[in-house]
Amino acid sequence: MRSTLICTVGTSLLNNLKYAEDAIKQVFEAQNWNQLALLLLDRKNSDRLCGAEINSITSICGQGLLAQRIRLIFLVSDTEDGKKTGELLKLYYNNTNNPLRFEFVEVRKLEGLRDDNVKAFKQQGLKNLVREISKEVRNFSPEAIAINATGGYKAQISFAGMVGQALEIPVYYLFEKFSEVIELPPQPVALDLAFWLNNYVLFEQLESSQIIDKSQVEHSLQNEYFQSIIDEEEMSDGIAVISLSAMGMLFDERCRLQFAKQETAILSLIPKDKTDPERKPISLRDDHGQDILEAFAKKMRRSAYVKKIINSLPFNPAQTNPIRRTYPNGIVEFVLTWTDSGLGLCIQTTGRNLAETNSIALHLRKEFAS
Repeated sequence: MRSTLICTVGTSLLNNLKYAEDAIKQVFEAQNWNQLALLLLDRKNSDRLCGAEINSITSICGQGLLAQRIRLIFLVSDTEDGKKTGELLKLYYNNTNNPLRFEFVEVRKLEGLRDDNVKAFKQQGLKNLVREISKEVRNFSPEAIAINATGGYKAQISFAGMVGQALEIPVYYLFEKFSEVIELPPQPVALDLAFWLNNYVLFEQLESSQIIDKSQVEHSLQNEYFQSIIDEEEMSDGIAVISLSAMGMLFDERCRLQFAKQETAILSLIPKDKTDPERKPISLRDDHGQDILEAFAKKMRRSAYVKKIINSLPFNPAQTNPIRRTYPNGIVEFVLTWTDSGLGLCIQTTGRNLAETNSIALHLRKEFAS
């Protein structure tokens, strides 16, 4: 049931107000946003003066494309005009006299999304666009969200459409001369789930750290596919670093979504260990936290994909992802990230290759670290 609307935001509303009749223009020049919101509420919400965002939201609601008006999220540019437009739109949709009022209205600034810095637009702005929409998908679900990609920079609108369709969210757009929004047709977004599974740990590292030393992962970057989804930059100290590009982030999010949908089918192809859990060996170092690790190991060996606990790991207090490393022979290094010292286990799973091992690792993370 769709109840959240995410809107990209441009500046058509501000531009309209600059050239409106004197009464509105004077209030605009005084930057009295509360009064402007009230003046806009006196106009029909389909009036061109109200701007692309209000016009398109009116059409989306009028066509019944939202089951409920619960959450309205405005994604604004990293500019002064973006901030002002977001503030005005929030006042407009928070007003109790607005017939299309939403229960919660939020404005989020997309750092780096500005037209005076190409590098920031590409390496920060578009990535933050992906990040904010993906955050909603993870916290709720694609079925609860719709995207209104009418407002904003052309590149932003195009990419928002691609993000929505990659994450299976309907994307709506109001052409300037149309009276109703249309749903954007699907755009092809490449999906290679096998590639993602084989490189899951690296994708996880890139997502959590955002920037990593290229020399640490040079061997993984030999694959040509990676070259199309990463950004490379040389730091002031001469060290080359890499990060996921905006398209790389989108690829990562789409694969996570697809894996979650296909997890049961994927795991059904991986052999299970039928040994009684009580008979699966547990071997641990005589070290600090052994009691915690032993209790956790006894829980984890109940998994049909775990064969034995090989050993405990050295402490990893800085580790944020429970999956530290995986190997083609089925070994998973699992860190209890909720422990101060970063206690961990080396686990032998039934994985027969890296894709199977990473599939098991993802499953174990969901089952035992959430």
